[in-house]
Amino acid sequence: MRYPISPEMHEKIKSIYQRDSGNGQIHALANALELPRWKVTRYAVEHGWTAKQKKEPDWTEKEIKILQKNAHFCLGWIQIKLGVKGFHRTIFGIQIKRKRMRMIQNLDGNSARGLAECLGVDVHFVTRAIRDGRLKAIRRGTDRKESQGGDIWYIKDEWARKYIIENIHEIDIRKADKYWLIGLLSQ
Repeated sequence: MRYPISPEMHEKIKSIYQRDSGNGQIHALANALELPRWKVTRYAVEHGWTAKQKKEPDWTEKEIKILQKNAHFCLGWIQIKLGVKGFHRTIFGIQIKRKRMRMIQNLDGNSARGLAECLGVDVHFVTRAIRDGRLKAIRRGTDRKESQGGDIWYIKDEWARKYIIENIHEIDIRKADKYWLIGLLSQ
């Protein structure tokens, strides 16, 4: 055997795997025992020991409501919104929860570009309507720079419906996605 494990080493490996907090103890033990880390890990796996994984606490109802209300914003902005209410979540934790709860798919709205595609027009047509106040929209809070076109607009379906009904003379129905348009107007 290339890396023999003595009974003393066995006890040290066992104890570290029972109390490991994920702060480098296994790596430090491997160095102290003059063993490669993979050997320590493999030995622990053979004996059925696993290092404890640091896990975030379960989401509370208040956190989920904040996430649902702000799901259309970028992850950093959601983290700030949660922080204001006294909750701390990592960006990755927020992303996973939002994805698992299918919050992005359940949003009733589009970006300015998405609405433009549905209407069969250029995105500037939509942003002009927003700028002129004919179409209600809010910013998503993304970290996009001006060179990237700036922050993304978010337009709820009800706002798009109101705009279309009030400004039907501006829209060429022949260019619009007819299935989307009928679905939107029949809600």
